[in-house]
Amino acid sequence: MDIYSYHHFIFMRLLFPLIACLLLCLLPLSLSYNQLPLCHQEERVALMQFKDSFIIQNNSFYGEYPKVASWGIDGNNTHCCAWDGVECNQDTGHVIALNLSRSCLYGSITSNSSLFRLLHLQNLTLSYNDFNHSQIPSEIGNLSSLTHLDLFHSHFSGQIPSEIQYLSKLSYLRLSSSFDAYNDLYTKLSQTSLLQNLTNLKVLGFYGINISSTVLESLANLSSLQILVLTDCGLYGRFPTRIFQLPHLQGLSISNNEDLTGHLPEFHTNSPLEGLELDNTNFSGNLPASIGNLNSLTYFSIGNCNFSGTIPNSFSNLTQLTYLDLSQNSFNDLSWLTRASSNDILPQFEYLGLAHLKYLTKFPDILRNQSKLWWLDLEGSNLQGLIPKWMHNVSKESLQYFYLSNNFLTGFENSPAIIPWPNLVYFDLKNNTMHGSLPIPPPSLVAYFVCSNSFTGRISPFICNMSLPEVLDLSHNYLSGMIHPCIGNLSKSLSALVLRSNNFGHTIPKAWAKGCSINMIDLSENQLQGHLPRSLANCTELEYLHVGRNQFNDTDPFWLETLQQLKILILHSNGFHGAIRSPETNYTFPNLRIIDVSHNYFSGNLPAGYFAQWDAMKSVVAKNLKYLDDISSVDYSIIITIKGVELEYKKIQDGLTVIDFSCNRFEGDIPEILGNLEGLHALNLSNNAFTGHIPSSFANLTQLESLDLSQNKLFGQIPPELVQLNFLSKFNVSHNCLTGPIPQGQQFGTFPNTSFEDNRGLCGRPLSKICGDSDISTPPPSTFEENQGPKLFFEFRWKVVVMGCGCGFVFGVVIGHIGTTRKQDWLIKIFGKKQHQTRISRVNRRVNRRK
Repeated sequence: MDIYSYHHFIFMRLLFPLIACLLLCLLPLSLSYNQLPLCHQEERVALMQFKDSFIIQNNSFYGEYPKVASWGIDGNNTHCCAWDGVECNQDTGHVIALNLSRSCLYGSITSNSSLFRLLHLQNLTLSYNDFNHSQIPSEIGNLSSLTHLDLFHSHFSGQIPSEIQYLSKLSYLRLSSSFDAYNDLYTKLSQTSLLQNLTNLKVLGFYGINISSTVLESLANLSSLQILVLTDCGLYGRFPTRIFQLPHLQGLSISNNEDLTGHLPEFHTNSPLEGLELDNTNFSGNLPASIGNLNSLTYFSIGNCNFSGTIPNSFSNLTQLTYLDLSQNSFNDLSWLTRASSNDILPQFEYLGLAHLKYLTKFPDILRNQSKLWWLDLEGSNLQGLIPKWMHNVSKESLQYFYLSNNFLTGFENSPAIIPWPNLVYFDLKNNTMHGSLPIPPPSLVAYFVCSNSFTGRISPFICNMSLPEVLDLSHNYLSGMIHPCIGNLSKSLSALVLRSNNFGHTIPKAWAKGCSINMIDLSENQLQGHLPRSLANCTELEYLHVGRNQFNDTDPFWLETLQQLKILILHSNGFHGAIRSPETNYTFPNLRIIDVSHNYFSGNLPAGYFAQWDAMKSVVAKNLKYLDDISSVDYSIIITIKGVELEYKKIQDGLTVIDFSCNRFEGDIPEILGNLEGLHALNLSNNAFTGHIPSSFANLTQLESLDLSQNKLFGQIPPELVQLNFLSKFNVSHNCLTGPIPQGQQFGTFPNTSFEDNRGLCGRPLSKICGDSDISTPPPSTFEENQGPKLFFEFRWKVVVMGCGCGFVFGVVIGHIGTTRKQDWLIKIFGKKQHQTRISRVNRRVNRRK
């Protein structure tokens, strides 16, 4: 059973009795076409008009198909009661149910929509469509017969109409925000009026709705309530304990309300609870021993809360429990986990989360008898020493996702040549002290994270037995030898190949497969030699290429211009040499945002034709940007050098734009056209042999925060227009032949003497020389040495680790955790919470809070 199926299994297990009852009430199960009631003409027309108001997107995603495509008024398809998704009353013929879930609808539902003419509707299900962030019309209140309203994940925004509270027959209500940039569905409905009117509710699901209030005690008066979901709703204050004890409550989810406090009550044996989800809240206190009375509990999630004390031994009574997440709490007694006897009867888990439990120093004995696990998370605890041999047989056939990162593990007991779980899909061992040879992944493995360990030796060619790998991250180890040529053949399925900071030598594999779909290649900080293989041009989806700090000896690499998706190109600190030719096409690097060819031996003039085509650097990108990252949870990263200070960006926002051509042998004029790159944040042309003037067009670079032109042969004046650069916080023109007054005002009042030193013709603040002094004369030749090559700035550096590029590229540095683990959260939790893609961002937030 895959993750998505598992989610629906749990959800339907909780809702099946209710849904079955609704269906039985709405329509007999066996009804032939000839027995169908007569379709009302006005309702058939209304349905057709409703269909025609949308575009059909024809997605084939998680079972989506356009149900309305079969609707028609011609031929034999005129009977609307037989249309897909439509149900009619057997006696009256009126349309009473419209289920268009996952029907590929795109468009808006307006206030005059024909939908609101279907006045006999009892069931309206429009979940998993795209209503283009339109507002839910207040006319929804006209459908007074509704008992079932499901608008989950339907891309509505704005205010939820107050008229919903008057649908007094509702027993099922599910609404959600879009879980994207338009996540702004909110309500001004008071809980009091909602609860006073909707007294028949059995299922109430609000997901990502901005409620921003406390939870009323009167919610506990809804005695018929079976499922209550209030996730990510901005709730705060103390959660009423009586709600846990509602007589028919089967499922409760209040996760992702970080300011919501509370504690668990004593539970009675007659409680029908099957699912309880409190993760990412501020619940605290001890887990009551009476939790063992919840005989029907299958799902219990309290990850990232503040529970403490003991994990009760009564957990052993929860024989139906298949999903348990205790991660990131403050338990100081883990004996139930670590002292389990082989004779104990324990729950058979499918999902077990024990991450970031600081007193967990060894592999818990509770795992010894687990045979059904497909997800096991032991990340960020204090596991030490070897992975015991008995672990090799834990859920040997079923385990698919295994997280062991950020521990103190040193290796495998009786080190296996092959990872011992043959069906493993995702294996995360990063940030440990694992040593010895790299274990060979099973063919099933999709993502292999072993970065930041101490693995040694060569990569076995059997690593290429993986059938459909997506991520291979072996960075920051001591691996050596050559990168096996078969790696190039994996590029048809790989999205990220990260071999940074090892001891790999020889050349890059020369054969990269046609149809290569890789997004990210990072081979930096190794001892690779030779040329960049021209077959990399087959990787047309490549966004990030980093081969810095190797020993490549190659000429002009700009044949890479054929890679239209390339955003980041890092070639610094190699032996690239020669002149850069002019572009041969009119569409060169259109998406390039960051290029660093510093510390090489490039020479000749900068070809202005390239800068004319770098479209992504010409636009000023709006705020609230996303980070650039690979779809497979590998962060893009770069190191930017500013005045000898290395800023290492472990996360890069989409709007960051940088050009670094420093420490080469470029000469001639600096092209004026550089001033067209108005989105540029940093420009470094230092340590070259540029002559001529500083282009006045640089005044157009209104987003520029760092400009380094030092160690060249520039002459003339500093353009006074540069005072317009309000974001400029780093400026260096030292060691040139500049003359005249230093511009005054704005940011120029903040730059130190060192920004202007060794320009004997310059005068004015911050220099001591006053303009008009008689000793201003032709400056001596620059101290720049043409043959200095890339070695100059390697002598002394600091290193600063930063994340992102916010409002200030230099002063707005945010120092943060640089080893963020972002799991692919394909686990779809209980209660129909979110679509597959949105769960990835949710786990990201949880993991970030852990650190």
